[in-house]
Amino acid sequence: MKKFLLTILLCFCIATYLQADNLIFHIGGGLSSHYGGSTRNIGAFCIGMGYDIRLPQSWSIEPAAYFYAKGWKDKNKEVPMYDEDGNLVYDDNGNLITGVMNVTSNTNYLEIPILVHYHLTLPSEHIMTFSAGPYAAYGIGGNSKTSGDTEQSGADRFYHSHSTFSQENVHRFDAGITAGISYRFTESIEAGFSCDFGLTNVKREGGKNVSAIITLSYRF
Repeated sequence: MKKFLLTILLCFCIATYLQADNLIFHIGGGLSSHYGGSTRNIGAFCIGMGYDIRLPQSWSIEPAAYFYAKGWKDKNKEVPMYDEDGNLVYDDNGNLITGVMNVTSNTNYLEIPILVHYHLTLPSEHIMTFSAGPYAAYGIGGNSKTSGDTEQSGADRFYHSHSTFSQENVHRFDAGITAGISYRFTESIEAGFSCDFGLTNVKREGGKNVSAIITLSYRF
């Protein structure tokens, strides 16, 4: 929570140095997971601010800063059973006994996208905007919740939780491509749809971030 509040405070501090009529406040929610693996979706959340730099004709560039909550779920993963001494457990016929493990990992990032916008004015005088550009992100928090971890002992075998980025196989840095489309109803309010496609592995063994959110934006 402290890191989340610091991120929002940073956005507003930057905003005080910029022209108010070019500032955009963004908030959105949707789903997040990994591609290149067998993970399931969990909720995603994004909040932050951008600064729209007008270019000739119908183009603009928007650097922004977001607090972006992503993550993934490894569900119903078959794992071997261990006894309290760490030995594999077999049944009477010599077959390995297995269990089911579920892991839900939340990752909170400070994300910096740089978006190129094309603004299309419709006959209704409303504006549709097409956006795309790179992003870079750094993990600032998040927890992994595990149930059915047969390698643990005692109560931890049934459930335990720890920091996602404290794991040696999880990388804090993320980078990729973001793309979206939005519709401006008034001079100030627009709604849209945005996707992030990670290009770097979040875990050492693979898996890249992917998220899709519905956004609501307010232009000051």
